[in-house]
Amino acid sequence: MQSRECLRFAFYGRVSTEDWQDPVTSRARQLQQAVMLTAGHGAIVAQFFDTGESRTLPWARRPQAAALVAQLADPDRGWDAVVIGENERAFYGSKYRARGALFGN
Repeated sequence: MQSRECLRFAFYGRVSTEDWQDPVTSRARQLQQAVMLTAGHGAIVAQFFDTGESRTLPWARRPQAAALVAQLADPDRGWDAVVIGENERAFYGSKYRARGALFGN
């Protein structure tokens, strides 16, 4: 793992449908929040963003979330940590606790 000041982050975000939100605007807002969270700690080097997927779906059924999780097993994945700009976009109910165990927190 890299030192704290130069962590490489993977960003995860999600928007459900274009009927409720503009995916471009939502992605930009979520990414900006993630950039602010990582400021002084490192940089976002990978992005995973699901469009049209409900937060009630398990991560395994969201294409980009599943891709992020699949990369966790690869030590050469190119990133050290995951950042999420808006937790309510990524998790629903108790799903956060289930992901926490997977991510090793």
